[in-house]
Parts: sequence; C-alpha cells; structure tokens
Amino acid sequence: MIKFFKRTFTIVIFCVCVLGIFTFAYGEDAVKGVVIANDVNVRKEPKIESMVLNTLKLGDYVHIVNNNGEWYAVALNNKEIGWVHNQLIAIIDNEKELIKKGIVNVDCLNVREQPCINSDIIKKLPVKFEVTVFEKNANWYHIIFDDGSKGWVYSDYITIKPNYKKAKITASNVNLRRSPSDNGGIITTLPLDTYVKVKNYKNGWYNVITQNNKTGWIYKDYVKILLNNKPISRSMNRSSLGIKVVTIAKNLLGKKYVYGASGPNRFDCSGFTSYVYHNIGIKIPRTSSNQVRIGKKVSKSDLRAGDLVFFDTNGVNNGKISHVGIYIGNGQFIHASSGKKAKKVVISDLTEGYYKRTYVTARRVL
Repeated sequence: MIKFFKRTFTIVIFCVCVLGIFTFAYGEDAVKGVVIANDVNVRKEPKIESMVLNTLKLGDYVHIVNNNGEWYAVALNNKEIGWVHNQLIAIIDNEKELIKKGIVNVDCLNVREQPCINSDIIKKLPVKFEVTVFEKNANWYHIIFDDGSKGWVYSDYITIKPNYKKAKITASNVNLRRSPSDNGGIITTLPLDTYVKVKNYKNGWYNVITQNNKTGWIYKDYVKILLNNKPISRSMNRSSLGIKVVTIAKNLLGKKYVYGASGPNRFDCSGFTSYVYHNIGIKIPRTSSNQVRIGKKVSKSDLRAGDLVFFDTNGVNNGKISHVGIYIGNGQFIHASSGKKAKKVVISDLTEGYYKRTYVTARRVL
C-alpha cells in the first residue's frame, strides 16, 4: 500500500510552481536497505543535531518509508519513524532508490529557486558536476548540495546514475574477490587510499565497484565509508555536541532550584536538562520519568559528556526515576539539586556517596 502526501506552493510570476510529492511505502512496496557503517544513529528529525532515537549496527536491514533531502526515514521495530543519512544505507534494489545521483550534461546549468523556467536563478553548475537528486516534479529535479542548500534543475540536463555510496580502502594490497568469502577468487588488488563505490553489504563483506569499473567483494575491515567525502566519525560528532552541552550547563552553575521551573534563571532537575538540550536544538521531554524513555541506554562505564544520568532519590531505591542530571566527565555530573544544602545548579560526584547509591541508569541522546 502506498500513501501519497502532497504539498503545493503556487507562484504567479509567469508560471505556477508545484512543490514535492512525498511517498510513503509499507509492506511489500517498502524500499529495503542495509546499514553499511558501524553504530549508525537514527535521529528524530532529518538533521545531524537532532535527538538520537536508536542506533543501528553494520549489516542491519531497514525498511525505508520516506526521504527528505539527503535523509531516509526508516521504520523502527517499535513502529516509530527515525531518520538516517542516505550515505549510510545501501539500497538492496537500486531501481527503487529514492535518492539518486546525477551528472550535469550541459556546459552551464541554471539552478532555480522553484521548478519553473521563470523562477530566480540561484546557482550555475558546470558540465560533469555531480548532484544529489531527492525529488522529481514533472520535468524538474529537486537537488541538494553538500552545504544543505537546495534548488531545482530541468531534468533533461541531468544524467541519472546509481546512488552508490563512497568509500576508501584502508590498507595496502587489499584483495577484491569474486564472492564474499576468503575463498573467493581474487579479481585484483587495491592500494591504500583507493576510492570505491559500495553497492551492498553481506555477512561482513562490502560489494564494491572500483574506479575502473571492476565489481567484487572486500572484507569490511579494509573499507571506510565516507560522508560528504570525509571518513565517518560519529564519535567525534558526539564528542563536540557533548562538550557544547557541558559548556551550556556549566554556564548555569549557581542558578536557583525551584520545583516546576525550567529556566532561564530557575530550574528543577528535568527543567534544567530540557533547557540545556533545547539550547543546542534538541527537544527532549520535560519530566525525568519521560526523559529516561528516550535515547540509547548506556552503561555507567561507557558514560560520555552530555549523557543524561538518572537517579532514584525517593529513599525506596526501587529503580523509579525521580532525579536527572547531565554527565560532564571524570565521574561527575551537573544538575539542579533540591538538597537542603544546595537548592541550586551544582556539580556532584557520581562515583561515591549519595549519588553512587541512588544511581539507576543513563541515556545517550546525542
């Protein structure tokens, strides 16, 4: 079953422009893909700063139900929809690819603000320039650039090609094999830093195309997936966002604790955490009991700056969440404390004393 959602936008300057049709696919019509990188974040919205709903592993299969720009919407097991960057998923049947690559086939191609000939020109592209096509409207392609800007081009001037994912060889003399096995015949060997395109992933092996159009299989340890022509480093992105969270939180040290307050000068515990996250563009639930339901569960030994840490401070110690703070590193967390001696935003130790005894769990939303 396929549902179509349409949104229209009309401009009356010599022409009428109609904006995109978004297609949702379910059941047999869903587009199936395979995750081609490790620890891929599924986000609440199609942007890198959005809250993490879940994490996918290399080789996981997903059903893609929509796309927005360079992002796929994937159906999670709990029926929730999350967003993953398209370069981290290979489509099993390339004919069903929702986001395509295209090559400019004229000397100078006008990129317009809207899909009509009289719309303003916002860019000009040279011949052989590669574009990402994420939508089609009649004879127009909607394209997106690496900086996130978008525009429309006339479809006759774009040659569509498969949206194979970019990758790089990470070792010297890597064997390209005929089948995904150590026993597969060797087609050729590839030198360090050779660029390849990834078609598929299966049982620990990448199916790739070389620069001279040879197709074969390479073991996963020798391939690095690229995002916008750079090696993927989700840990680096998490780290920078985590530092930003901690910086904002520390700037609020000493602000008064007031039950039910959510800033900017007074906070309760969950009002404090939601306020800090809101300031980096991530919306999380208002209460600690709901905040613990989001993100990825992480062990105490794996805590990173920016993680939410939860406590049972009711004295019953039955695991019911009643307090939340933000981990800042080195066994410490920052929180709006209701304690009689504090009654303000403070930094406390997680590894000993009261908060060691009352600690329950942690969640990663970055």
